[in-house]
Amino acid sequence: MQAGKNKKLTYLLICAVAGVWGIIIYKVLFNEADAAYEPAFKSAKVAQESYDQYLVKNDTFKLALNYRDPFLGGISHVSENVESVTATPVNFNPPPPPPPPIDWNLIKYSGYIVNPVTKKLVAILVVNGREQMTAEGQTFEGVKLLQNRKDSILVSWQGKKKYIRQ
Repeated sequence: MQAGKNKKLTYLLICAVAGVWGIIIYKVLFNEADAAYEPAFKSAKVAQESYDQYLVKNDTFKLALNYRDPFLGGISHVSENVESVTATPVNFNPPPPPPPPIDWNLIKYSGYIVNPVTKKLVAILVVNGREQMTAEGQTFEGVKLLQNRKDSILVSWQGKKKYIRQ
């Protein structure tokens, strides 16, 4: 491509962009007020309706129920004499409410210590704000330590088991 043509085209495009932005800015800043705007058409006057037109009128139609029943496959026959049905009371025993959820936030695993004699891990448990060192199989405040790992412990409390992370 020639360098002269590209330069002329660039200047032409810059002028076009400046012109378009100039028109946009002029329209935004020097626009006439909305109060001076008058629509070209006149609205037709709406006749005042009386409130009697809004009274509820009796229905004057009758349902034609001679179509095919989609569930039974035949034509439904509706009799004019409908017998009243009496409801019989049914004993309903609702299921017992579920037990309240266990608040596992009361149990915290603070860390572990290695017993120098037995070389086993001893977990540091905090239950209800009380802290104690507990080995596997021991119970503290109703919480039984089932398994002790370096990053988490498996505890049993109120019949449920859960891993608690450090």
